Amino acid sequence: MKNTGIGGISIRFHWVFLLLLFVLGFLGYLWETLILFALIFLHEIVHVLAARAHGLGTSQVLLFPLGGVATPEDALELDPQTEFKVALAGPLFNFLLAAVSLVIYANVPMWREEETFLFFIRCNLVLGFFNLLPALPLDGGRMLRAKLSATLGFKRATELAIYLSQLQAGLLAALGLYLYWRGQLHTTVFAAAFFLYCAATRERTASIYIFIRSLTRKKQTFFRQGVMPLVTLIALADTPVKDVLRQFVMKKYHRIVVVDKDGQVLGEAMENEVVEAMLSRGGSVTMRSVLLH
Repeated sequence: MKNTGIGGISIRFHWVFLLLLFVLGFLGYLWETLILFALIFLHEIVHVLAARAHGLGTSQVLLFPLGGVATPEDALELDPQTEFKVALAGPLFNFLLAAVSLVIYANVPMWREEETFLFFIRCNLVLGFFNLLPALPLDGGRMLRAKLSATLGFKRATELAIYLSQLQAGLLAALGLYLYWRGQLHTTVFAAAFFLYCAATRERTASIYIFIRSLTRKKQTFFRQGVMPLVTLIALADTPVKDVLRQFVMKKYHRIVVVDKDGQVLGEAMENEVVEAMLSRGGSVTMRSVLLH
């Protein structure tokens, strides 16, 4: 990946993105290449501006083919409502550009003959609709996760979104193979499938870090706010702490009642005890061990 920086924000280019730009430029699509680069970059800058409007700074922008990822300095994923709004801003920007361009196209005859202008319109529509696919790290995937997090918790919502992302990557690859069998080679379909699969895998690693960081910071949030909703869970003594963590929901604190197979209460553990056990002894540690530690 190649790095640069603008206004204190690190700009990184995925090698597939650079390869796509090189191929398009080599094939003689110079203006199309520049338009694609500019629109993807502006799409991510809109995310940056939306995040800053909600009081969040951005440290890095990673550009992929047909999209990118703006990384806030704070964990945006911990606030589902804000994540939803910031994610939606990108596609809305592309649709706004497409709408304005269509108005110009309909009312200015000279622009109707410009192939580059038509490409600009199509490119905005493709970027807008593609980024609304319910697949991480696309905007649609982040919006889906934000909606699911309220009921499933961040970790389970992320896992479901990643599963859907890899499924869609497989379907795109199958579509590319089908089109190739019909005599139509669409390299962008294969590039999109590859991007989705690799980016979703990367998202799984990042989400684990975000999840653990959020849990360790929740105690600080509680002391700062002075109050937080309490959720009581019940777990068998032999249940691994990693399975208990999957039930945790952001912005709520958890108390776990530990019982044996006969339903007898063995004790209680608070969320911070479960997190500390996870960090110090691993996710396979049982709730019985948490009580005894």
